[in-house]
Amino acid sequence: MLYALTAALASCKPSLPEEVAIAYEQLPEKIDYNIHVKPILSDKCFICHGPDKAKVTAGLQLHSPETAFLELEESPGKFAITPKNLKKSEVFHRITSNDPNFMMPTPESYLKLSAEEKATLIKWIEKGAEYKDHWAFIPPNAPEIKRDKTSKQDLNPIDYFVTKKLEQRNLRLSKKTTKELLLRRVSLDLTGLPPTKKEILNFINDNSPNAYEKQVDRLLASKHYGEKMAIDWLDLARYADTHGYFVDRYRDMSPWRDWVINAFNENMPYDKFVTWQLAGDLFDNPTKEQILATGFNRLHPQNLEGGIIDEEYRAEYVSDRTNVVGQGLMGLTVACAKCHDHKYDPISQKNYFELYSFFNQVNESGQIPWDWSIPVPTLLIPTEEQEKIEKYLSSLVEDNKNKVEETKSLALTEAKKWIHQEKYKREAFTDNKHLLAYYDFENNSLRNTLNFRQKGKMKTQFAGNQKIVFKDGYKGKGLEFDGDAWLDLENVGIFQRSEAFSIGIRVFVPEDLKEGVIFHKAQGTRLHSYRGYHLSITKDNTFELLLAHVWPDNAIVEKTIQKVPRNQWIQLTLTYDGSSKAKGLKLFMDGAPLETKVEIDNLYKDIIFHNFEDYIYAKPIEPGLQLGARWRGKGIAGAVVDDLMVFNKELTPLEIIKIANPKQLTPLLAKNNEALSNTELKLLTEYYFSAKSNPVKKALSSLQKVRTRYADSVNNIQEVMVMKDSAGIRKTFVLERGQYDAPGEEVFPNTPASLPPMPEALPKNRLGLAKWLTDPKHPL
Repeated sequence: MLYALTAALASCKPSLPEEVAIAYEQLPEKIDYNIHVKPILSDKCFICHGPDKAKVTAGLQLHSPETAFLELEESPGKFAITPKNLKKSEVFHRITSNDPNFMMPTPESYLKLSAEEKATLIKWIEKGAEYKDHWAFIPPNAPEIKRDKTSKQDLNPIDYFVTKKLEQRNLRLSKKTTKELLLRRVSLDLTGLPPTKKEILNFINDNSPNAYEKQVDRLLASKHYGEKMAIDWLDLARYADTHGYFVDRYRDMSPWRDWVINAFNENMPYDKFVTWQLAGDLFDNPTKEQILATGFNRLHPQNLEGGIIDEEYRAEYVSDRTNVVGQGLMGLTVACAKCHDHKYDPISQKNYFELYSFFNQVNESGQIPWDWSIPVPTLLIPTEEQEKIEKYLSSLVEDNKNKVEETKSLALTEAKKWIHQEKYKREAFTDNKHLLAYYDFENNSLRNTLNFRQKGKMKTQFAGNQKIVFKDGYKGKGLEFDGDAWLDLENVGIFQRSEAFSIGIRVFVPEDLKEGVIFHKAQGTRLHSYRGYHLSITKDNTFELLLAHVWPDNAIVEKTIQKVPRNQWIQLTLTYDGSSKAKGLKLFMDGAPLETKVEIDNLYKDIIFHNFEDYIYAKPIEPGLQLGARWRGKGIAGAVVDDLMVFNKELTPLEIIKIANPKQLTPLLAKNNEALSNTELKLLTEYYFSAKSNPVKKALSSLQKVRTRYADSVNNIQEVMVMKDSAGIRKTFVLERGQYDAPGEEVFPNTPASLPPMPEALPKNRLGLAKWLTDPKHPL
């Protein structure tokens, strides 16, 4: 029988080895490239004859018809594959040969083709050697079910394909199991829990035709269904991971986990499930639930080590999100294309960074806070009780703000009377009651008690041979800094975000200073994400004003439009009104307000540490005001400072002018009230409200107390990491070799070229990406 079969085959093709001939007859009628052929080529042939041009042997590449059907370089006139012609296909001769010098794969490769694999390749060539795109890039079509007389008509369509495959392999279905075991299986599958004795007995005693279906419905309605189904998704998102890297700390993302479980229990449609997690924050007026869902893409490892390069790890986070979406949602190993064009999938390095750019606008930092603060961006998740308290206190804040304005309106008559009587001419415009600290650096006893810190060293007493030196100041003596050492004023300048304050200082900025901090209240730089406040000089030669809980997103950041004057004395006064808003943070230079550009206006937690215990000092830390430099940060090398003043109120413009240059007040004080301009009347009125009107001062004090109560209540609310885009904060480039510091060609948000293009109507952001990905026509 076997010889007859072989003879029959020989009439239409070259003779086959016996075991190959048998395997040939057992193959399915239709050979599909993706299902049957490509796995064989990939496992046994592509190592020498695949898409990796660096490893091609004999100039032969079998991964595409364009290369596989070419004339062989080393054998002119011959072809590796000639569709429908085995005799003229060298692949056929090589895989059926036993000659070690001729056969493929070579003995040296330690690879072998089984009889079934050889038969599959032979039949594929014989049928035309049809190549196909990767199956993932081909939109799926429902196959036709050709039932024959032996097929059971009541079989589920999936069962039909299962039985066909079993028939091909001479296998049979297992016997139908007992009801007890069946219930155990489906219970573990759907809930991860075994059935109870009562549930088993109920099923055994239920003889209705749909008894099994009723059990399935019961299990689907169980809250444990969502818990079981969520496991794989939580693993994909790395929910169980800690921050990773150095000092591997725990992070609580349980609210997001609960959202995932609930989504499964509610049977949320998959497109909605994916879209919310990729881009819930980008909906118009997104709900808290939609924003919470985006925690999916914030569960990558995050580094809080003190010595890392911020941008290096921020780029890693963006890559991680790109890779998870590529592999977890698209089924593509896009990560391989981070450093070079993909060797096996149609994804170029440019494609990779175009996809990367969708995730590159998150306002985050590569170095997360050292303390237990949640890396930004975050979403507050209050309990019901906390939400009630927050709403109540928020309403009190608004009521008190309105009360301040009402009180000012009532006090306006008294202010006008005060101005009309020209009592302002007798004013000193100096509020010593709210002056907490003043250093003119003239008193010798003060010099001996000043403290300073230097990078990497503990606090020590100021001494004449250290790197902060007395030098000619604005008047008398000032302090010159070297950019490394700093003046540390313990217990000075410690304010909550709800408390108004002002800080004035005179500074001489040398020409060659590139950047540096003038003063700050913080614990170093990024180690604690700039918790506190600062006034610094940027690389762009502007002033930067900052208040932060966790930089960069839970913060206020402003930069001045005007450049920093050099080689001259200037007086700077920073004022803050306690509102947690950028409009309440201002900078004056020589008595005049400076225009600023607001970069971030999103401060919603406090700017002090509240007794966080730092391991370095083994005690709770709450640093005071520091001048000239900071730990692990750049200081104002060569600059000289003088006349430092700290107030626990928001100074008015007239008070600031008095501090900066009292002579500027002379024209105003010389005028009669009838001659005052509208601007001057406004300045005097603001001063009256702040310094002279007891009702207004009382209303402002009440507002600050309520704001503090509100701020304290928010500090205890749980936060979770979420996605949040800040438009236009950075450009995206192809990173050469995947290195963060080697930018190449600039790229823009786009989808891989091997997939259907994103419709022009979709926004080029994560929301557009999600809608493109979940389009019903999308092959993935």
